[in-house]
Amino acid sequence: MSRFLPLLLAMLLLGASACSKSKTLTVIPQDAHSLEQFAEGLRCKQQGRYLLAREHFALALSTARDEDFSRRCQAEIAAMDRALQQLR
Repeated sequence: MSRFLPLLLAMLLLGASACSKSKTLTVIPQDAHSLEQFAEGLRCKQQGRYLLAREHFALALSTARDEDFSRRCQAEIAAMDRALQQLR
């Protein structure tokens, strides 16, 4: 989990700075619970536990604070749905 948190934070900060068109940038820190749930979802995904991964991504989405992170969670949920559909 500790390996993923700095990477996720860096991605969020880079995404926020790239999308900013104003001269001032307000960074809203992501909820620690969201990041933990997202990282756990990635671990479950790597282990092939797609249904559990989907649940973790849904929990991360429920506490997401910005649009980029919400979209990332939604994309992961859709990917898990596709993986589960292929297994059936």
